[in-house]
Amino acid sequence: MILSSAYRFLYPILFYLLIMLSGNNAFAIDDVKSPIYANNFLLKQKDTGQCLVVMDELEGCSSEQSRLTDGCVNSNRITFGECDQEKPEQRWKFDFQKKRIHSLERSADLCLTRLSKHLSMDVCQPASLQQLWFFNQQDHLYSRVDYLDPLAFVELLQSNSDTPSPVSFHFTDSETGDDQCYLSPFTGRVECVGFEVDEETLKQQEVESWHWSGHWPWQAKPIKLTEELKLGDFSNNHCLAVTQCHMDSVGQYDCFGGAKVQVTACQSVSHQVWHYDLVSKRLFNKQAGEQFCLSWLSGKLTLEHCVPSTGSQKWYFARGKGSKYAERGQLRWFSNLSEHYNYVEALDFDPIVKFEILKKDIQGKDCGYDPIDGLWKGLCAN
Repeated sequence: MILSSAYRFLYPILFYLLIMLSGNNAFAIDDVKSPIYANNFLLKQKDTGQCLVVMDELEGCSSEQSRLTDGCVNSNRITFGECDQEKPEQRWKFDFQKKRIHSLERSADLCLTRLSKHLSMDVCQPASLQQLWFFNQQDHLYSRVDYLDPLAFVELLQSNSDTPSPVSFHFTDSETGDDQCYLSPFTGRVECVGFEVDEETLKQQEVESWHWSGHWPWQAKPIKLTEELKLGDFSNNHCLAVTQCHMDSVGQYDCFGGAKVQVTACQSVSHQVWHYDLVSKRLFNKQAGEQFCLSWLSGKLTLEHCVPSTGSQKWYFARGKGSKYAERGQLRWFSNLSEHYNYVEALDFDPIVKFEILKKDIQGKDCGYDPIDGLWKGLCAN
């Protein structure tokens, strides 16, 4: 459902209230040590020579006590300025796991914050949606607050422009020791400029096993994962699949954030295989890995970077009234009843999506956690 512009700012507020009411388990983002940073890049506006810059620090603003006085807050405001890679106030650091942006010129406990009237470096808050930032598949920066209007934060900084340009990350040097290689803020993986993969290589990029860390902030504790699943209308041999992505030169994936989910003929391929976590209610694709979640967002079914405590990435399988109940096992997302199956219409896919457990016991029966009721099935050991 698309919200009117008049109510868009209520959306993050409602999310924040839900997070606070649901307790620590819903948003344990600060309980996990972040292993991945994209370091030392500019945030450059497309087609201009402008970059995001932190305003000059005022005298007396370095202490914890004085940092949030009016003068100090103003000194941490974000503006556009002529790009200069030598200026540390234009250099940024992205925490891929927590989705926060820090200035290399400011204290590590300050985060880029999307306020109602401007951008600022404010004290990092564990449950603040205003401090969650993402890069889309074009490498454009947007705030979680503005996901329906990605350029809204740019308009705050450039109010005199009718057509604001997007902002993207810009590395001026390699940070990995290899020529033109860097840790991408989009994927959190090492990528190298200009690397190309042919179609034959793409076909060989099958993932044989899951690499499950269990250390991402969106994963509940304990995790209760099903065995591998297929999703689709199996009577017509239709399965949900993630668009295949190229690997970069160090064998990492480079384009699963925002990857399209489509209907294809069922095959034994990893981009059609899923895991479901019965605790966090999230679906993960085998080829993409655990940092990307199946998402129903703005009328599109895609894989997106997982976000703590967002309903657009939470799913369940209908219990019904018994095994003969027609809707039992149908995939639904957490919304009101009239919108349970909107994602199917977006796929131009008439039948309702159900699941098939791929792991079987020695008698050929389904094995592992049942995605419907969470009970262990089959004779295989837990």
